[in-house]
Order: sequence, then structure tokens, then C-alpha cells
Amino acid sequence: MSEDLRDLERWLGEIIAGLAPAKRLRMATKVGQALRRANLQRIAANVEPDGTAMERRKPRFGRRKQLRKSAGGKMFKGLRLTRNWTVKADADGVELAPTNGLIDRIAAISHYGEEATVGRLRNGKRIRVRYAERRLLGLSDDDLSLLTDAAAALIEPDGR
Repeated sequence: MSEDLRDLERWLGEIIAGLAPAKRLRMATKVGQALRRANLQRIAANVEPDGTAMERRKPRFGRRKQLRKSAGGKMFKGLRLTRNWTVKADADGVELAPTNGLIDRIAAISHYGEEATVGRLRNGKRIRVRYAERRLLGLSDDDLSLLTDAAAALIEPDGR
């Protein structure tokens, strides 16, 4: 997969090098927005970039039965919103990044499977949990075809 990405990067780099900076910026913005849309749809569907299902949420143990029943539902309610991700595009590339530090930290905990505080006991001691590693952002095969379509649109003579 990484070799395919290097070949694609080399091929796109040759095409992009021949474009004016304004057209490169426009293409980077469009590609960034399309990649954001694709990644957020995957996050909402609880699917990793390689197409496998994300590990299910652990059940919550509380005093009320309804908390236990809600386990295993949709995850990442805030992370799957477009307003929480920004596309930073310039003539040299594009970056998909969280809009603020809180969103960045929440995404990093789940993406890398880090440990986080989820509450406190009555005596004030912290309750810490290691989250399962769930890859949120990445390139799928569909995303790679999206990039090649964007490059093909640049080559077309009508210049769309």
C-alpha cells in the first residue's frame, strides 16, 4: 500500500508541478474537502480506512440500566461533524486537521489507543481507561481513485 502511495505521489507531483499556484490551491482545496467528507462518512459508519469495522464500544457500568443498554452504539458524535475538522490547503499540499485542541486530543486518544481519565471514584481517585486503537483518518482505495479523478480533471483540455 505504501509503495502505491509513493507511485501516486510521484505521478501527481509531476502533474501538479506544471500548474499555476492558483490552480494548485483550488485543486488542493477541492481534494481536501472531498477527503474530509469521505473520512467523516467512515467515522460516522464506525469503519476504519482499510474497510474493517472498528472495535465496538465497551459497555458502561453504572447504576442505571439504560446506561448499560446504550453500550455499543454510534461512536464519535462530535468527531464526525464537518465543523470540527478544517481543511488547510496551499499551493504545495493539503492537510485535514481538528479545529481545536479538545477535538485534537479526543481524536488522538482513539486513533492511537491511548489512556485517558473517564471519571473519579468517590474518594477522588481517577478512573483511567485504555481505549482501543481505532484509526479515524486515512486513505482508502476509494480515496485514491478520488485523487486520480482530480488529477484527470486537471489534464482535461476544458480545464475544469
